[in-house]
Amino acid sequence: MLFAPRAMELSFRHGDDTLVGDLVRPPWPGPYPAVVFVEGSGPGGCDQRDWQIRLAAAGLASLAYDKPGSGASTGDWTRQSLPGRAGETLAAVGALRARSDVRAVALVGHSQGGWVAPLAAAHSPAAVDAVVIVSGPAVGVVAQEEYRLRRQLVAAGFTEDDAGRAVALLHEQVGRVRAGDDPADVHAAQARWHDAPWYPLLAGTSPASIGFLAGIADHDPEPPLAALRCPLLAIFGAVDAQVPVEASGRALDRVLGDAGHADHTVVVFPDADHGIRVAGARAPGFDELVATWLRDRLSPSPGTPGPASSGPS
Repeated sequence: MLFAPRAMELSFRHGDDTLVGDLVRPPWPGPYPAVVFVEGSGPGGCDQRDWQIRLAAAGLASLAYDKPGSGASTGDWTRQSLPGRAGETLAAVGALRARSDVRAVALVGHSQGGWVAPLAAAHSPAAVDAVVIVSGPAVGVVAQEEYRLRRQLVAAGFTEDDAGRAVALLHEQVGRVRAGDDPADVHAAQARWHDAPWYPLLAGTSPASIGFLAGIADHDPEPPLAALRCPLLAIFGAVDAQVPVEASGRALDRVLGDAGHADHTVVVFPDADHGIRVAGARAPGFDELVATWLRDRLSPSPGTPGPASSGPS
């Protein structure tokens, strides 16, 4: 018999925006533990179906939704802040918790979502039962972007001078917008670099993306991590060219250790990249690790009854 998970469209509101996503569930009756995917940078988000099917096979429901202005979702993700994204994440959690076929909710934050997920969980600890960070930096935004530019540009065949110029443009963008300059003026002032072959690798290549980058640049990931009370699993790929893995692992151990956090684990997959892939395929053991860890943390305590209803279909 073929495994056929149940899928449906699920929409919810956050402020003036309507966010639209895919809810995928196991084919047997609930209630299920559930996951909200917290996407990384850029548009999209509702593109996790393969991973959702694997989670459904492990007994977990999951919701992946498009960011504002992507797919069928209304709004504009480039106008968001990280606290705004955290509020939107909690609205998604609320949409799942309103269902009688969901009994616990975790967040899975990838890349930039690794800043957002702990922020949401720390803000509303009663709503979030566990957090998984996948390739999420535990350093600040500018430090992460500088690391990414220096490594990605050199790996792509550009020179150290090119990387240095890109980093200088990054700091100029953030500094000028912080000082009150319009992102459109900052973009226009860098016009002589727009045709440089390395320019598209910058995070800020348009007024909107420069404004978004500068708007999140002051985020400090340490306070929300220190305030986190739910279990945390942080996963990295050892050859990630976008995130400083060693620095992030050290920061997580230090911040969570100093806070007396009771249940946190950092796992680094050898030879894996930012997507936790090795030679183009998911690193062996990744799916099993995430599913097992989530089931262990989201399972009810022995003797704890679950809801009688199988929930809406």
